[in-house]
Amino acid sequence: MTIQEQYQKFQKLEEELKAGRLKTGDRHYQQFAIELFEQTDCKSLTIEDSIKAVEILNTLNIKLHQEQMEIGEGSWLSSCAKYKTISNIELLIFVLYPLGTEKFTEEPKVCVVEIP
Repeated sequence: MTIQEQYQKFQKLEEELKAGRLKTGDRHYQQFAIELFEQTDCKSLTIEDSIKAVEILNTLNIKLHQEQMEIGEGSWLSSCAKYKTISNIELLIFVLYPLGTEKFTEEPKVCVVEIP
């Protein structure tokens, strides 16, 4: 799935939640985040796709934290860090990580986006 398709899917999710067609507290953002991290090859993004990916991931970061406050344990959160390499390339590193009980044994997922 391309970043543009992911963006459209994210917009549809937002519309469905705002319209009340989806029940809040059902981990919709977490499911979307997991799919996004599993289906996107961050290393092969074009400049335009990198910008769109950063937009999605920044918004998703906020939504995941809001959703986690509603759900509590056994949820997913994300973090974002910006780095500059020795060769002066800027990178945004997004990490999607499990939070909660010891039974929650999923591995963290990472997406590194080069800032154009």
